[in-house]
Amino acid sequence: MGLLDGKKALVTGSRKGIGRGIALTFAAEGADVGINDIVDDQITKSVLESAAHYGSNASLHVADVSTVHGIQNLIDDFVDFHSGIDIFVNNAIFSGQSKPLFETDESYWDSMMNLSLKGYFFGAKHAASHMITGGNGGRIISISSVHAYGSMKDWTPYGIAKAGLRRMAKGLAVDLKGTDITVNCIAPGAISNRLPEDKSDHSFDGPAHPLNLMKHIPSKRGGLPSDIANAALYLSSKLGAYVNGETILVDGGMIASLGPKDS
Repeated sequence: MGLLDGKKALVTGSRKGIGRGIALTFAAEGADVGINDIVDDQITKSVLESAAHYGSNASLHVADVSTVHGIQNLIDDFVDFHSGIDIFVNNAIFSGQSKPLFETDESYWDSMMNLSLKGYFFGAKHAASHMITGGNGGRIISISSVHAYGSMKDWTPYGIAKAGLRRMAKGLAVDLKGTDITVNCIAPGAISNRLPEDKSDHSFDGPAHPLNLMKHIPSKRGGLPSDIANAALYLSSKLGAYVNGETILVDGGMIASLGPKDS
């Protein structure tokens, strides 16, 4: 018996890293999962194969979730395939998340906000509408970041988007009062985004971060996708049913160690 037996879960940006870890953890715990990415290659297909290895009725959905049309079609396709949706995880990101202030132009700003804020909002909204129609409640989780708590050089647009997700969780939790839908965020710290050597392993083989970063982490290690996936599992299962409108930091103590002067 798994914690998510019979649940139907869609995870955006689940080709690798945190999204992959969440999707495979959910599959291992009994959920039927939807794998999404804008890239359709053998790596993406391998996630589908790994989910099926756990017995999940997994589906692959190639879609651009930075547009309202794209995210709505993705969710509709998932619901059509699985006859419902119980868990929706906003995770999709793009490479190049940091950029110096005076190199940040309108195009970069729009790309960041379209994917990391607009897409997340309209995805949550559309998933919630299907959950309400289904009548069984649901769980909505967005992946925020430590950058929503502290400022680091060259990360301002990303931090603005991720801070917006914290406020979004609070607002949607209130807006969805009485629906048995919870809305929460997870704020990861420094998490490895490497592909695993063993495709069946969703914890991966270790963090890939500069050693000088470790001085800011009391746990003395970088994080693994499984660290975030376990938090998502908690929020998605009965164990986290009374957590709503919150953001959980999963950062090994990074933000606690930085403090207001150094963050």
